[in-house]
Amino acid sequence: MIKKKYTLVIDASRNRSGGAIVYLKNFLKYLNLKNTKIDKIIVFSQKKILNQIPNRYFLDKCSHPLLENNIIFQIIWQFVFLPIYLKKNKIDILYSTDTSTVCKYFPSIVLNQDILSFDKDTLVKIPFSLEKIRLYIIRFLQIRTMNSANEIIFLSKYTKKIISKFLKKNINYSIIPHGIENISKKLNKSISYDFLWSYKLKKKIKIIYVSPLFIYKNHYTVAKAYSNLKKKYSNLDIKFIGNYKNNLKLLHKILHDVPEINKKNFIGHINQIDVLKNLIKSDIFIFASSSETFGISLIEAMNIGMPIVCSNKSSLPEILQNGGLYFDPNNHLQLSNQIELLIKHKSLREKKSKQARRISLRYTWNNNTKEFCKVINKISKSLS
Repeated sequence: MIKKKYTLVIDASRNRSGGAIVYLKNFLKYLNLKNTKIDKIIVFSQKKILNQIPNRYFLDKCSHPLLENNIIFQIIWQFVFLPIYLKKNKIDILYSTDTSTVCKYFPSIVLNQDILSFDKDTLVKIPFSLEKIRLYIIRFLQIRTMNSANEIIFLSKYTKKIISKFLKKNINYSIIPHGIENISKKLNKSISYDFLWSYKLKKKIKIIYVSPLFIYKNHYTVAKAYSNLKKKYSNLDIKFIGNYKNNLKLLHKILHDVPEINKKNFIGHINQIDVLKNLIKSDIFIFASSSETFGISLIEAMNIGMPIVCSNKSSLPEILQNGGLYFDPNNHLQLSNQIELLIKHKSLREKKSKQARRISLRYTWNNNTKEFCKVINKISKSLS
């Protein structure tokens, strides 16, 4: 008797952010279908994203003219063209990497990579605007999609706890954290991190924050904390890496209110390799977001073994655990106190850095894809 093999379609048409693209590339790079009933995967996305995805024997990369346009055209493709394609080609399983998809299909798996529209504290901070309306629409779509999915993949226990309050009871879900590639291997060089520098002798103490400029990322808190410390430590320096052009109003407010910071401190968007090179050259990593499903740049800093000061909100304490110092992202004085602890105490830097590095080793793409294959096998049994 010939055992039936299945085809999986991955809808990555809405993957636009850096973290979502990193996930897609590494997921498909490390995916091993040996112990599943899947023998073919078709992935849909923009051409420039598809070009970044490694070739695999089981993988077909597909695009569509509508996917090269703005979100309106992408939604039209999802709502009209994708369902036609799935039915015409008798696709067995649909995997959507964005829970705001408008495509309904059975059976389906959805990956939640966005908690922002469910975060009440963050929504309160955003004034009534098109952006706020957009977030409420996204939440409606996410709830609709997750309630109709056969399986939801969450990146953290925290995310599942918050979002499941809005969903029907007895949903099927798995918690599968993202992985991380070994950074030494990725950069093709060994990383020798110096924990034991003296703040009195060091020419520059380099602080780094990697994140696009959004209100919930709390760059203003970081800037104010830096201002406090700069008055005490003249050799202090800071870099903000990430797109800042999407919120020039907030950028100008920071530059106006914090004279110790100027435009040169904002590096803007750079590729992932350059981000990693900047991390290695820095001394203290800040992660100030108040709304995260996971935090890939946080994991990268952990894997390098950097001293970390991290927001105590959202899923971040679940990811970092005892590998860093924590602060309230709305309290710049608390942040400056925690940074100062790392500046002054060599042994604390070393202890937290080693703990962060050790924890990061649990997050691998092999583990991620193995857990996904378990989900695939569960869905496959329902098709048999």
